[in-house]
Amino acid sequence: MLDRVLVFRFLVAALVVSFTACVAPSRPENSTTAPEPAAPAAPTHAAAATIFEIVSADISVQVYRAGPLAELGHNHVIASTNLTGRIELREPLSDSTLKLALPLETLTVDEPARRAAAGEGFPDNLTESDRDGTRRNMLGPSLLDAGRFPLLELTSLGVEVDAGRLTVRCRVNVAGGEGELVVPVMVSTNGDELAAHGTFTVTHAELGLAPFAAAMGALRVRDDMHISYQLVARKVDDAA
Repeated sequence: MLDRVLVFRFLVAALVVSFTACVAPSRPENSTTAPEPAAPAAPTHAAAATIFEIVSADISVQVYRAGPLAELGHNHVIASTNLTGRIELREPLSDSTLKLALPLETLTVDEPARRAAAGEGFPDNLTESDRDGTRRNMLGPSLLDAGRFPLLELTSLGVEVDAGRLTVRCRVNVAGGEGELVVPVMVSTNGDELAAHGTFTVTHAELGLAPFAAAMGALRVRDDMHISYQLVARKVDDAA
């Protein structure tokens, strides 16, 4: 049983490919003979990948109230179980990559069970109308603009491996903008399955978003958000 557990500081890497070329021989002076063509560059190949596709996922985002009138607002739990995508593991691990997508319309707001699991600061005191209003504001044009940009997409850019720890830099595309993240992950493989989980903090600014605000900023959403996730991916039969 293969079991490798590594701590990521968020998700995985862009490939670096180098190319080589042979130089054509010099044409002799006053020669009318065409020079022989240069030999073609030797092809380079990335290490064969073990490809995994996500089969289940759970993402939870805790968003906090702020401002002088914060007591009039609520902390919120945003969640989804609809993350999709592909992870390509290679040796060395620094050559691994991933590409993930999350349909924004699948996001839920303040499910009672999730608020209960979030603990202090998330009392079960919200009505259905409260939840619907928060979700409408979140998906609307002033924040995620899900009508025009229905997906949040995450693509690996680079990874460093240091003493068993992977530091992974990713590009995030959301609401028509682009940002970069570094995320911690605990990942293990067991046969044909890969499992990953972790927690991290990200700011609206890092995602290129402006936090929701009302009453001229007296009641607003705090810039930082706390994210936890877990996912399971299964090896693709035709991985190469």
